Amino acid sequence: MSMPRIPSLLLLAALGASPVGAQNAAPVQLRTEYLNNMKEVENKVVGLAEAFPADKYGWRPAPGVRSVSEVLMHIAGEHYVYLPEAIGAKPPSDLAMGSGQDVYINLEKVADKAAVIRHLKASFAYQKAVLEKSDAILNTGKVLSFGEVVSVSNLFTIMVSDQHEHLGQLIAYARMNGVEPPWSKKM
Repeated sequence: MSMPRIPSLLLLAALGASPVGAQNAAPVQLRTEYLNNMKEVENKVVGLAEAFPADKYGWRPAPGVRSVSEVLMHIAGEHYVYLPEAIGAKPPSDLAMGSGQDVYINLEKVADKAAVIRHLKASFAYQKAVLEKSDAILNTGKVLSFGEVVSVSNLFTIMVSDQHEHLGQLIAYARMNGVEPPWSKKM
């Protein structure tokens, strides 16, 4: 099993390194690397969502901890809302989940396996579509994240790290429930 591929510029940014290439990297280039990484995350997250039996979507490792479906829908929420809002976009108009924090709360209530998988796929596609239309904003080099101005590389680094954290969480949930990640090979 190989380690997830984290783009070099994002890794350097996460480590606080600032070689000339990272300093001069175009935000649009970072977007390309980010979207390539998110495609890998999407494939694995959707693969796990499909591998989990529907009756395990309500499973949680302890009281007060997100269930399988809540983690999956939290991921969808980040792609529908968090990153798009950071570059000035709104959640999809047909989402109909409220506004602000209500979107996350309402999304995490979706527990039907088919609906969760549909939202996951749609949210990754929505984020990609929004980012592909954001050259003007990305080229400023700055975005608004949780009310704070941050660099584009910082935003992408935060999102890559967070998405891999949730992927790891789902892998642990899967293993605890006897679900083998689809990309794993038995040794």
